[in-house]
Amino acid sequence: MDRESRHKWARHLVKLLLLLVVVVVLLLAWPEKVVTVRVVEVVRGPVEKVVTSIQAGEVRARRQAAIRASTIGRVSGIEVQKGDRVEKDQLLVELGNGTLRARLRLARANLEVGQSGLRSARLRLQASERALKRSRRLSSQGVLSQQALDRVQAERDLAAEAVKTAQANIDQLQAAVAVAAAALEETRIRAPFAGQVTALHVEVGEALVAGAPVLDLVDDSQVTLLAPVDEADAGILQTGFPVRVLCDAFAGRQLAGKLTWISPVVSRDVRQNRHLEVEVGFDGQRIPLKPGMSADIEVVVQKKEQVLWVPTNAIMRKGGNEQVFLVAGGRARLQTIQAGISNWERTEVIRGLAEGDRVIVSLEVRGLADGVKVRLGEWAPAGRVAW
Repeated sequence: MDRESRHKWARHLVKLLLLLVVVVVLLLAWPEKVVTVRVVEVVRGPVEKVVTSIQAGEVRARRQAAIRASTIGRVSGIEVQKGDRVEKDQLLVELGNGTLRARLRLARANLEVGQSGLRSARLRLQASERALKRSRRLSSQGVLSQQALDRVQAERDLAAEAVKTAQANIDQLQAAVAVAAAALEETRIRAPFAGQVTALHVEVGEALVAGAPVLDLVDDSQVTLLAPVDEADAGILQTGFPVRVLCDAFAGRQLAGKLTWISPVVSRDVRQNRHLEVEVGFDGQRIPLKPGMSADIEVVVQKKEQVLWVPTNAIMRKGGNEQVFLVAGGRARLQTIQAGISNWERTEVIRGLAEGDRVIVSLEVRGLADGVKVRLGEWAPAGRVAW
């Protein structure tokens, strides 16, 4: 290599070294990127595993009935109005029943005649028995012939048969009275149970046929809640589990109930999605829910006290692994954990974290990665999120 080539090569080497120096200087002088994050402190506390309804359930009355007419007739009287509270067997609506009342009076009068006939037949039987007794005494003394005794015996037997006939007639007449009374009672529509009238479908003078709607009655002293849950949760639900009920009408308030019934079959909706119907009861307590309201439920299937937990939204799940970002030495550090029971808010940490560790909850921050330098926003101790 001649001198000119060596000089040219040396100049390129010097330029390369100068460029390298500039790059190093820039790297050393350039400020490292810092990401501002929100964190929570890992603490101990209660964690629940819950099953939630997949859509709002419906509050239903313990008992409700659409009361209909059981006979034909014209409405002659309405004793209640919409919204009235009624007692069991209270008269609600009455149909015209003059003919039926007359039939009942006739049946009762016939029964009185029959009872009078029965009393007469019994008196004749008593007289014939006394006569038979005297005749037998006289016959034993040889005063009365056998033919005369037989005639007295026949009269007594006829009197006894007349009593049986009169008694059978009484049974028929009593049945006729019962039929007439039942027919009359069908024109008097009474409350089958205590409750509140929610709808009235008739007016005075309106002609009804059997089966026509008259009114709706609801027993709102106790209500239940029917709600659908995912079929995947069927295996972990049991009656008696505590339930929290959340209703838009009482925002911020949770009502306590218990799981009282689990459907033995899985149902399908119009989209062919499968779900399981469950019913929530309230142990007879009066609650402010009204029939027809919608409400969501949270069934508590498991609860642990004083366990380590982190907010559920701080956990990342990748390939079967559960990871969180810790703040350690001013940097974000990816940490694999073992999670336990969880719900929408809290997840139990079995392994991988210690009490007092700070976990990043602002996973949406741009630039957040393992090893990145971080700056803490407002720090929330004792498990409270720093927003």
